[in-house]
Amino acid sequence: MACGGGVEKEWRQIEEEITCSICGDIFTDPKTIPCLHTFCKRCIESIESNKKMAVIVCCPLCRVPLPQDGIASIPTNFTINRLVEIYGKRNESGQISVTMKCGKCEEDALAEALAITWCLDCEEALCRDCNEFHRKWKSHKTVPISEFLQNPKQAVATPEKAEFCKSHTKQTLDLYCKTCSSLICQDCTMKDHPRGHHDHDFDYVDKVVDEEREKIKKVTAPLKQLLEQLRNGVKKIEHCEKQVDIESEANIDKIRAAYGEVYKLLKQQEEETVGKVNTIKTSFKKTLAVQKENAKFLESQLVSSDEFTERLVTVNRTRQLLTYNKWIENRVDELTKQVEHTSLDPECKPSDMIVICHHPVEFVNDSVCDVSCLPHLPDCSCSEYGQIVKPGQVKVTVTLKDIFGSPVVNQSKDLEIHYNKERAFLQNTHIEEESRGQYHIWYNPKRKEDHSLSVYWRGLEVNHEKVKVLTNICDYNKLNQEVKIIDKYGPTNKNLISPYLLAKGPNNELIVRNHSTKQLVVFDKHFQYSHVIGGAGSGNGKFQNITGIAVDKKGYLYVADRDLHCIQKFQLNGKFISQFGNKGTANSQFQSPHGLVLSKSQLLFVCDSGNNRIQLFQNEQFSHCFGQHGTKPGTFRTPCDMTLNNSEDQLFITDKDNNRVQVFTTKGQFLKVFGDFTGVPFKLQAPVGIHYTPDGHLLISSNNTACMLVFKDNGKFTSAIEGVYQGKEMFSCPCGVVMMDDGQIVIADHSYYYGNRLVVF
Repeated sequence: MACGGGVEKEWRQIEEEITCSICGDIFTDPKTIPCLHTFCKRCIESIESNKKMAVIVCCPLCRVPLPQDGIASIPTNFTINRLVEIYGKRNESGQISVTMKCGKCEEDALAEALAITWCLDCEEALCRDCNEFHRKWKSHKTVPISEFLQNPKQAVATPEKAEFCKSHTKQTLDLYCKTCSSLICQDCTMKDHPRGHHDHDFDYVDKVVDEEREKIKKVTAPLKQLLEQLRNGVKKIEHCEKQVDIESEANIDKIRAAYGEVYKLLKQQEEETVGKVNTIKTSFKKTLAVQKENAKFLESQLVSSDEFTERLVTVNRTRQLLTYNKWIENRVDELTKQVEHTSLDPECKPSDMIVICHHPVEFVNDSVCDVSCLPHLPDCSCSEYGQIVKPGQVKVTVTLKDIFGSPVVNQSKDLEIHYNKERAFLQNTHIEEESRGQYHIWYNPKRKEDHSLSVYWRGLEVNHEKVKVLTNICDYNKLNQEVKIIDKYGPTNKNLISPYLLAKGPNNELIVRNHSTKQLVVFDKHFQYSHVIGGAGSGNGKFQNITGIAVDKKGYLYVADRDLHCIQKFQLNGKFISQFGNKGTANSQFQSPHGLVLSKSQLLFVCDSGNNRIQLFQNEQFSHCFGQHGTKPGTFRTPCDMTLNNSEDQLFITDKDNNRVQVFTTKGQFLKVFGDFTGVPFKLQAPVGIHYTPDGHLLISSNNTACMLVFKDNGKFTSAIEGVYQGKEMFSCPCGVVMMDDGQIVIADHSYYYGNRLVVF
């Protein structure tokens, strides 16, 4: 008589459960390893053969190491073993049938009696005669064979047979040693587990099983919670995956719609944009896929462990429960730690990765209506200063980029510069695209006076900050006669000691390092004392040896400390904000950081002198670095200070121990080097301080000269700032230098002899 589909399904489930995942066959002598996965004994032995090759032997499913003492310590999974036995008792045709031969009569080769009952205690099928005998002499529980075959898995819940001690083969394992967490027999208590010797605590298994069962329940209680936590994390990741797809596709649709309105003008930018969106999508989906894979992997381990312990605590398997209780406790602890260290929140959000699509340009009578909606020109950066290239002519550098940071080309005809929106002020304007997206604008000012400029594109102002033009250009050959000395500060007229470094604030403040007090001294634009920042110490807001100062356009002050190997951030009033970096060689770590410089886009450049490289940070987060130790162009031996040119496309770095200045792009591409000059009275030797002036000159301090060297930014020597003040040489050891907004040059003379002062020209 054939059984229904439910029984067939149950048999299939049993078949899956008793199939080894390594060999793919029905288990033979199944063994359960510490991670609670079960494999055939022969399969584990084949894995263990890797020990001969000095390979760490691990579970093939979850990579948990196998016991070091080999397969001998791995217990048999009796539950699986019993399932294999029950599964083998199906009829030979492989069809599910309620017929089964009597297990007692099978011992008689001539007997062919069919079973009518199943003894749950003996775990055997019985025919009518055997069943009558059984009932008469044994008080065992029996069920009809048809009922048993309708629910095959109930065989697993039958009482277990007695197990015998491996050391004392005639003794049953009736005792449990709590001290050793192992089953023992009566003879074991005499030698290996004496109660009086190492205080072994043992009792009969029937007395301790309930206690141990409760322990396992308590230990495994977090599994379901961890499983739920993990599944919720998987759902979050899957939801985020869907959102990435949805938002990406929606964003692409918006981009295509926007660019479609100005298709002929923006077709190339459209395809580049879509490609970037897809690149972002692919990148983040890879990240999510890894997260999901890790979470799914942990989920499978939790499921298998939960199923194993669920079966173990619900069936009447006393000895097996006592065999695994310690392993289960270790496994739960291990899984808990894995889940705690696994991120279950998506590492990205759709809002973080989707490129914003601005509305397209609305053309009304061929003019732009709304510059804020301009899709391909949201960013325009200009040089801070207009550069006097020759008497009566000014050069301004403008960089145009789209919303994705790509250069905007062929816009020379649409660019203009205005003085108070009066175009008449500018004469002989000439615009050229120097490189992709970078434009140079030349013009002749009508009047010789300092002024500010605005940059316009198609009639609309696009730069956020005015371009300053200083028409009163310094005559560096005459600076030696125009001096002012600052050697004291504060209400008590303290002496400046080893000023060394200088920086300029956003309102033309002067910031000076005072080495003796481990402080920064701040002067206002009239060189009047304002306040001090910091003090000696190693905590937040304290200094040991200040070796770099930079101020951004918002007035935030960044300070490098050589001995603390870090960068600290302050408000200009002295309030400490944050600190980043520590001693080391990895990215974002420093070895004696020195010179600092900030771009208008808030990109911070740091001379990591001890590591002979330049590190770049955006919002205090590491961006990239370049350089290494060496003497070839592009390498460093103690980079000390650096400065950006007006257009911020070139970075000038003093390479102290190589006696030279090197020039790079802001991305770290080497451009040129200068240091040896034919026919020049002064040579660069161990250059330290460097400053780029608004009129396109480099001011460089050199250890072998008591003067400040002046060069054009192409490396051509111009002059040297030197001279005599009150009958003494002007400088003892010039180092830091800065040009103020009004054109005055301040040089820090940090010698301990007759320096310790600031000289203003």
